[in-house]
Parts: sequence; C-alpha cells; structure tokens
Amino acid sequence: MKADVFDPRALREAFGAFPTAVTVITASDPAGRPVGFTANSFTSVSLDPPLLLVCVAKTARDYSTMTAAEHFAINILSEAQKDVSIKFARPLEDRFAAVNWARGPNGCPIFAQVAAWFECSMHDVIEAGDHVMIVGRVTAFKSSGLNGLGYARGGYFAPNVDSSAAGGEVGAVAVLERHGSLFPLGDDNLSLPRYSAPGGDPAKTLASQLERSGLSVHDWFSLLDL
Repeated sequence: MKADVFDPRALREAFGAFPTAVTVITASDPAGRPVGFTANSFTSVSLDPPLLLVCVAKTARDYSTMTAAEHFAINILSEAQKDVSIKFARPLEDRFAAVNWARGPNGCPIFAQVAAWFECSMHDVIEAGDHVMIVGRVTAFKSSGLNGLGYARGGYFAPNVDSSAAGGEVGAVAVLERHGSLFPLGDDNLSLPRYSAPGGDPAKTLASQLERSGLSVHDWFSLLDL
C-alpha cells in the first residue's frame, strides 16, 4: 500500500493551527552539565499515576542525552519568557548562561519565573516516526500562577487568563483568527476575549458580545472552568 505523501510545509502549517503552550525540556548529561531545548508538543497524560509526555525530534541537538536521562523536567514558559523560548530553539553554545535557573530535587534544571514546572522520572520512550514520545512520571512540580506563553501558526501570544477565577467559576475564551493569524483585542495590552458568567452560559454570552462587536462567530471552542 502506498503511503500518503504530503507537502511537509503545508502539513506543518496545518498542525500549527492548534494553539499550544511553549515549554523548555531540560535534563543533565552524564557529566552533570545542563541540556535543554524548546518544545511545544506537550500534554498531560494521567493523574493516577501522574504522567505527562513531550514529543522530541530525532534531529534535536540533545536528543541522545534526553532520551537516555533517568530524569527530565518540563518548564512551562510564562508570557514574559518569549526570549527564553527563542534562545533554547537555537543552537547556541551556552543557552543556560542567559537564564536564571536552579537544580530540581532530582538535579534537573528548573527555570525561574515559569508558569509551572514538572520534574519527572523517565517512564517510557515511544518511537513515533521522526519523533519520539517521552513519557515522564511526575516526581515534583510547582505552579506559579503566572500566565503561560502560547504559540500558534508560527507566532507567540499571551492568553489573558485571570487566575482569580480558578476557584471553579465557569468562563469562556475565544481564539480569533484573521488572515491566517491570531487576532487579539485591545490597544496596548492585547488579549483574547473572555467572559465569566456565574450561574449562566458564558459561551453564549461571549458569542453574543463578539457579534455585537461586529465579529462573525463560527467554528469556535470554549475553555471552561478557568
């Protein structure tokens, strides 16, 4: 059977339509030196046991070190850390010199001022085409309450999430697209439109607000329990 053949650039752009968080995955090499690189293919897997995974390209600079490590860490970058993402996505010799970091309980590099971090023991490495899926079992973590840095269609964005709503209040956020790019609202501080409606339907309320602003609402999703 002939395998499907796609234009890699077009496929990459289609994958990029899905907004993701931006992380830096870190570990230590056999000599104890810190290694790390930017990765946005990250997701939680399980609460019991506590598992997460990140996809790593086989062409990544520290691929061999990372897949052989007994422990690794995921640093979820905050909205003010775009420069950190760029540094760790490039083949610089000493990327850690420009970052404030410390060792985690198992020796993995943990960055300061991240939205959250997880230190993991290696649970599994799964072959997946030109990438591998590294599954980690969480051994330590911390969430700072800072907003995470987002990435979609080749560009960064900073979701405007109110951490005070984390007590169970239901809300909705709209991700708007215009001419293939994310379309935030505002003049100085750009953000995604959001609304909370205790006791009501925030998704419908947000949709009606956008329509009153002259924006056509279709093919959208909501993020609940913000």
